Amino acid sequence: MKVNLDNVISMLELVNIADALAYFNKKTKRFSHISKYSDMTDDEKAKMLENCIELPTKKDIDEEHGMVEDFIKGIKDVELYNQLQATLNEQEAFRRFKTTCINLGIFGDWYGFREKKYKEIAIEWCNKNNIKFA
Repeated sequence: MKVNLDNVISMLELVNIADALAYFNKKTKRFSHISKYSDMTDDEKAKMLENCIELPTKKDIDEEHGMVEDFIKGIKDVELYNQLQATLNEQEAFRRFKTTCINLGIFGDWYGFREKKYKEIAIEWCNKNNIKFA
């Protein structure tokens, strides 16, 4: 049985948005997650996580910093580059970055770049953990 790569990507996005921890159970071939606000006991967590492998964390994904910086580095237009780079020095930088992408008409470019990065992270995680994917 192969894992659907889109399911891995969806869990990575959940981890990033919800600030949760996600896991894949190699025995049941199912994904699960635990919110950082979970009231599960340690015993409940341990039972749930038997046979599980943790997916990359929000820190590992680093969408709001590393991914954005990589995207900006790839911008060839100096004016666009400067406008996007300036958003990184503002409060709520990630929100400002996305708004600037929308205003400049390049949000689709950002979204495509972001999706490619999530796919790369998912493939790397699968390969690292010897999980076949489709």
